Amino acid sequence: MKYTPVRTERLSDKVVSQILDLIHSGELKPGEKLPSEILFSEKFSVSRGVIREAMIQLQALGYIRRKTKEGTFIQEDVLERLSKPVADALKDATFQDLLDFRDSLESKMVEIVIDRASDEEIEEIRLSLQANPDTLRGQFSLDHYFHYKLAQASRNIFYMNFIDTYYDLIDELASQNKKQEGSLELIAQEHKQIVEAIARRDKKGANKAMNTHMMMVRKRRQLREGEDLK
Repeated sequence: MKYTPVRTERLSDKVVSQILDLIHSGELKPGEKLPSEILFSEKFSVSRGVIREAMIQLQALGYIRRKTKEGTFIQEDVLERLSKPVADALKDATFQDLLDFRDSLESKMVEIVIDRASDEEIEEIRLSLQANPDTLRGQFSLDHYFHYKLAQASRNIFYMNFIDTYYDLIDELASQNKKQEGSLELIAQEHKQIVEAIARRDKKGANKAMNTHMMMVRKRRQLREGEDLK
């Protein structure tokens, strides 16, 4: 498994984010036993106290459980738990509602990423553009993974939950886009422009790139709906 040493502020939050990312990527699986605090502290290059704080956060959020004398385990329904709070609120939303909300949310999210993310975290987002779909083990698409990495870099659990819930609710969108010739290449280019603006710490440019991406999401959706009517 790949762990990144933690050297920035809010160390326990950083550990929590990395563990959640390992769960999303499939490297840590629901029901799996977590490494000991000693091993985690070595892998993340932080103290056992920081690891303990991270475990307390994860347990409070309902993502892990502790068994006396047995260890700490990821909850079997962790992926459902990650999306459930937002899913309950959005269960009656239309597709248009979701897109409207996502427009405003992700435009603000890239600004927060620029304010909060370290250079190392931005590089992780850049590397997500090169992720191998096979390593994601079918849990989510490359588009989902990219936007989740953005949300993760914002260090805001609600953004992370929304991105997961959004893709759960419109799971068919990713598969439909794949049917359109060249759409994956276009999406990859749009993602690259977003990352480049973030790396420059250019809020105006990041907003413009994100807004362009969201406009193209709408156009691809409209194109697909038009094809369905034929």
